[in-house]
Amino acid sequence: MITTDGPRAHPLDQVHRLIEPGPVILISTQRHGTPNVMTNGFNMMVRDAPPLIAATVGPWDHSCTVLVGTGECVISVPTADMAAAVVDTGNCSGGEVDKFRRFDLAAVAAREVGRR
Repeated sequence: MITTDGPRAHPLDQVHRLIEPGPVILISTQRHGTPNVMTNGFNMMVRDAPPLIAATVGPWDHSCTVLVGTGECVISVPTADMAAAVVDTGNCSGGEVDKFRRFDLAAVAAREVGRR
């Protein structure tokens, strides 16, 4: 990073935080009636009509198995007043925590997802 004070070194495993491409979104999944939500900052719009969003979700994410198995998710854009819950949601695993209950999030039935 170049600053007015000159270059500064950053740990390579943290550099991605300086160049994350998209806004923070919430990705919700559901399997066998159990909802989960994850915070995602690695995403971008690919197409606007019809909407297509690319997001990085990998095997290190609890939601990955559900996404692969169902092929479905709901994407939400959190409001500023949800900032603390969004950070906290991103710092724990849905495999260990019911995030909807712990962070007082409301699951609303989707119009399209789960209707196949």
